[in-house]
Amino acid sequence: MKKKLLLTIAISAIVFATSQAQEFRYGLSGGYNLNSMIANESKSGFHAGLKGEYAFRDAQKGLYTDFGLMISSYGWKSTPAYENGTGKELEWDTTPYYLNIPIHLGYKFKVNDNLSIFVNAGPYFNIGMFGKMNYTTTYPDGKTETGISSNNMFKDGLSPRFDWGIGFRAGVEIARHTQIAIGYDWGMKNSYMNNPETKNRTFVVSLTYYF
Repeated sequence: MKKKLLLTIAISAIVFATSQAQEFRYGLSGGYNLNSMIANESKSGFHAGLKGEYAFRDAQKGLYTDFGLMISSYGWKSTPAYENGTGKELEWDTTPYYLNIPIHLGYKFKVNDNLSIFVNAGPYFNIGMFGKMNYTTTYPDGKTETGISSNNMFKDGLSPRFDWGIGFRAGVEIARHTQIAIGYDWGMKNSYMNNPETKNRTFVVSLTYYF
């Protein structure tokens, strides 16, 4: 029920933006993710895909909405865990990939004809596609063993297929085509079934070119 409600809100936001839009443009976007989870270590990843932007017709000049369709990796590494009675140290390393759909409302502050500063914020929705979980076992004598716990975390039920959260971005737009942004995504749902404290926390750096 919650999934249907969130997707309905997302679709309604896009329809509303379309009906109010004065100017639509699209482009390519990509960049760097640094993802971590509560009680786990951070891991680098990436995002890449399409972005669209609408400028509102009747609202104050500068107000806009943008949305994306991205392939995004939200990997994480576990902190070492010790197995009672054996002295073994266990660690897990994951690389899940999602279809990432951000829908943000923003405002641009025009500095001059070739430079604007912008901020935006809003929800994002993730649909899990694929991703491995690897493990490393370190024995008391120092020997290590590595292997694969899962070839597809979503198919094997280790991660929920649907994820969502809130994100924000701030950056500059150069010559009306190129945007450089930094931001943060705050996950609202646990992303690993075996741990209740595994919400995504992602620092983002993006480069976008609008046609």
